[in-house]
Amino acid sequence: MEQHQGSNESATLNLLLTQSYPMQLFSRRSFTPMAMGIALAIAGIGFHCKETRAQSPESKPFSLSAAIQYGIDHHTASLNAREDILSSKARIREITSIGLPQVRGSYGVTDNFIIQKVIIPDGRLFNPNAPPGPLALEFQPQYGGNANVTLSQLLFDGSYLVGLKAAQTFAQIAIKSREMTHAQISENIQKAYYGVLVGQHRVDLLEASLVRLDSALLEMKIMLENGVIERLDVQRVELQRNQLLTETAKIAQLRVLALLLLKFQMGYPLGDTLLLSEQLVNIPLLTNEAIPSAYRDLESFKARPEASLLELQIKGNDFEIKNLQAGYLPSVGLQVQRGALAGAGQFNQVLDPGGNWFAYGSVGLGINWNLFDSFNKRYKIQQKRIEKIKNERLL
Repeated sequence: MEQHQGSNESATLNLLLTQSYPMQLFSRRSFTPMAMGIALAIAGIGFHCKETRAQSPESKPFSLSAAIQYGIDHHTASLNAREDILSSKARIREITSIGLPQVRGSYGVTDNFIIQKVIIPDGRLFNPNAPPGPLALEFQPQYGGNANVTLSQLLFDGSYLVGLKAAQTFAQIAIKSREMTHAQISENIQKAYYGVLVGQHRVDLLEASLVRLDSALLEMKIMLENGVIERLDVQRVELQRNQLLTETAKIAQLRVLALLLLKFQMGYPLGDTLLLSEQLVNIPLLTNEAIPSAYRDLESFKARPEASLLELQIKGNDFEIKNLQAGYLPSVGLQVQRGALAGAGQFNQVLDPGGNWFAYGSVGLGINWNLFDSFNKRYKIQQKRIEKIKNERLL
């Protein structure tokens, strides 16, 4: 099947994307601005796709299954869904790392160019011969250094435990979202593919009718010359022929638009040739008996990606509520610090590792407890419960 390509296709698709028209399906008298929207109506576009800028694929015929697979591999929505899964896995590792040991190190040097003094209420406490009154003394060197390493470990945090479980659920949501994306891409490509075949079939029928009409018109002209029929009869057939030519041109243009839509749904380069290997007679029609039980049986419907995604979202709402409730509990952490202090009258002495450095160390256990937050978490929990109710109604 010969396909259309080139700059005309790109220009036509740009026109489609900047207009909004009601849906038509290759109507015999609908090649108006209304009919120009046919290509977008065929597939009920639910995704946005950008033209591939990489090396053009080979111009080989695409079967319906090959077109669907190409769309799943190249459609922007599919690629983004794949990245969402990677992002969710990274999010799980991020949350997990919060509960693992944290090690921090620091080093600092201080120049006390004006040394802070300590005020003694009465100088005679240190020197009986001193005059009465306060006495200012210096108890630190001009230059100081501090180097330390701190190890901290989270011992208990209710929000952390809930967050670990919730992260797994959100990763499952990303996977289900990708399944839904693939299903929508597949459906859109099937509709667009079928639209191209329908357009080509109508063009073939009209061209065959045109051939028969030309043959009949030739015979009628001979009969007119022999006086068998009137000129009005010939003119009527000529008018029908002109109408058929116009209709053929309209349907051919609509087929070009349908082909552009198919490229668009596949993520296929708009300027490249796209060949289809399927024939209209080989595409099975969806009858009532062939409708999947997922559309007619409630239990089967719950196995569909849409229902599974809603269930996961409800589960995610539960985790969000539990996470907020865990905020009422205290968090417990352990901290171990080891370091050294230095003090000297000259700057280079502070920089010397073998200089006047004095080691220190400490171990601490900390408990943080948010006793009252003016009902902030309470109102957040109310919002999450409302979201859960809305999702349950959709299910």
